[in-house]
Amino acid sequence: MSAISAAALVQPVRNPYFQNPDRRCAERHACTLEATSHPIEVGETLSWGAVVHDISAVGIGLTLCYPFKPGTYLAVELQSSEGMVRTLMVRVVNVNDQADGQWRLGSEFIKPLTQSEMDLFL
Repeated sequence: MSAISAAALVQPVRNPYFQNPDRRCAERHACTLEATSHPIEVGETLSWGAVVHDISAVGIGLTLCYPFKPGTYLAVELQSSEGMVRTLMVRVVNVNDQADGQWRLGSEFIKPLTQSEMDLFL
């Protein structure tokens, strides 16, 4: 192997995407809410139970037993502590498998939540 190709193998990654992996633009709030989710596709009728582990005005973190692909649009039904149910539309941004066989999804809301909507779930 030449010195030039060996040096190229150890160069640091300069892509700005990798320099700050936590690039959220709104504060996340930890929570534990139960939810159901299903893809927004014609003819899709299966719903998947989920647990919300964090929520912000622009997105939601879910744990569930199905690995929806990034780019998938989901309807997520959340129930507030007062029993109010809201259906929120999200787009899956990232998916990570967990040691327990579950999948952790990071999703962004199609329409950001207002402060009063956030207050319902916190």
